[in-house]
Amino acid sequence: YTVSLAAAKDPGYTVSEDGKTYTVYTDEGLRNVAKLVNEEWKLDINITLTGDIDLTGIDWTPIGKGYNHQYTGTFDGGTYTITGLTVTGSYKYAGLFGDIDENGTVKNVVMEGVQITSDNSSGYAGGVAGNSWGNIENCSVSGSVSGSDVGGVVGYQLVGSITGCSSSATVKGMNRAGGVVGVTNNGAILTACYATGDVTVENDGTSNAWAGGVVGSNAYSTVIACYAAGNVSGNIVGGAVGVNYANVTACYWSGLPDNDNGGATKVDGTTVTWQTAVDAMNAALSGKGWQYELTGALPTLKKQ
Repeated sequence: YTVSLAAAKDPGYTVSEDGKTYTVYTDEGLRNVAKLVNEEWKLDINITLTGDIDLTGIDWTPIGKGYNHQYTGTFDGGTYTITGLTVTGSYKYAGLFGDIDENGTVKNVVMEGVQITSDNSSGYAGGVAGNSWGNIENCSVSGSVSGSDVGGVVGYQLVGSITGCSSSATVKGMNRAGGVVGVTNNGAILTACYATGDVTVENDGTSNAWAGGVVGSNAYSTVIACYAAGNVSGNIVGGAVGVNYANVTACYWSGLPDNDNGGATKVDGTTVTWQTAVDAMNAALSGKGWQYELTGALPTLKKQ
C-alpha cells in the first residue's frame, strides 16, 4: 500500500462540523485560510488562532484582498502574536486584512514588526486592515506602515468601529495619515485608542494632505477618549486630529505640533498632565468596557 504525501499533508488548521470556524495553529495554516478567503466570493467563515504566527520572509497577500473577496466573519487572534507581516506592491487595500465587510470583526490581535508599503496612489494601508466597514477591537501594532491613506491600525474606516486599539508604528502617508487610523468616515466610531509612533504626511504641497497623531481626517464620525504621544509632521497637521468635520471628545496629545485641528487638548506637563488626561478619558469611557491606567510614563488600556 502507498500513502499519498499530498493527502497526508497537514493544512495547519481544523474545521468545525458546520464548516463555519477554522481553527488555525500554524503559520502555513493562516496562509491556507487566507487563500481560501481570497479565492471565494465573500466566504463567510470565522478564524481563530491558537498560537503565535511568524510570517517573516513571506510577501503577504491580505485576507480579503478586494471588495469581491471582503472578509465577512469573525477573526479572533486570542492575543497571540503575529510577527513579521510584510506587504508590498500595489494592493488597493494593504494590511493583515485588505477589505473587511460591515459584518466582519477582527479582535484580540497583536502584531509585531509589520512592514507594510503600498505604492497604490489611491490605496489604503494599515497594520490590521487597509479598509474596514466592520468592527476592530483590542488590537495592537508595531513596525511601519506607508502608502497613500494610512493608519497604524487601519487605513480607512467607513462606518463600524475601532475600539481599544493601539499602535507604536511609524506611519507615512501621501494623502492622509493617522497614528491609529488614516480616515474615519460615514459615522465610524473610534473609542479608547492611542498611538505613540511618529506620523508624517508627504506630498508636493499642491494638494491638501492631513496628518494627526490619532486620526488624519475625521469626517462625520466620532472620536472618544483617544490620545497620541508621537510627533506629527507634514502639510496640514494636528497633534491628535489632522482635520475634523465631526465629534472629538476627551482626546489628548503630547509632542509636536503645538496645535490640534479637532479640539483635542495638549498634555503640557504643567497645566495638563497625563493624570489629568487619564481622569478625563476614563470619565468619557464610563460604561464602555475600557479604562486607562497610568503606571508608567504613558497611559495604557485595560479591558473591564
